Amino acid sequence: MIITGLEPVRRKKGWFELTARGKPPFFIDEETIYKNGLKVGDILSESRWKQVREQADRAWLKYRAFQILSRRTVPERELRRKLTAERKPAALRDEILSWLKQYGYIDDFKFACAYIRSQIAGGGKSRLYLKKKLFEKGINGDTSELALNAELVNYDEDSIVLELGRKKMKSIKGESAIKAKQKLAAFLRSRGFGWDSINKAVSTLINNNPEYD
Repeated sequence: MIITGLEPVRRKKGWFELTARGKPPFFIDEETIYKNGLKVGDILSESRWKQVREQADRAWLKYRAFQILSRRTVPERELRRKLTAERKPAALRDEILSWLKQYGYIDDFKFACAYIRSQIAGGGKSRLYLKKKLFEKGINGDTSELALNAELVNYDEDSIVLELGRKKMKSIKGESAIKAKQKLAAFLRSRGFGWDSINKAVSTLINNNPEYD
């Protein structure tokens, strides 16, 4: 294969598009070019071509991974999906993901802990709700449990449900006792709270409330 072009890629500093007769073009980084001493007009054997292409693809996947991670922290599953979209060999993608985990660039436990804190900061959430959300993010059950145990050390579901219930009561003021119970219970259940905590809140806020006698 004869290299016919090494053109800089716009808006991607340090990257070039390598073209050769009879082969599809691909992006290659300047380090790979330098290590292999590549220049236009070079003739590469099939095995050498594959070697260069693999090095370039590995570098590209690292480049894309750090681009993604520089914007925000993501769990492994999301990063895997985004790297898969680059249509590079699966073995290289998995190699890069392992490398990122080894050096702490992706850590599902730390991601889960940070996600739990952000969710709680936005208002009370049930343990079940948080676990469901972590599952949707691709966090496995064991990791979710470890993160929940770490972040919910002083978690008191009864108190959280009661506080949320008090806020909800403002929007159902004036309803009959039965309607207020139904709406309050439905609201709290939609947040993933258990019936024991819900019934305690309903009892405190409605059953023992003189406004609903």
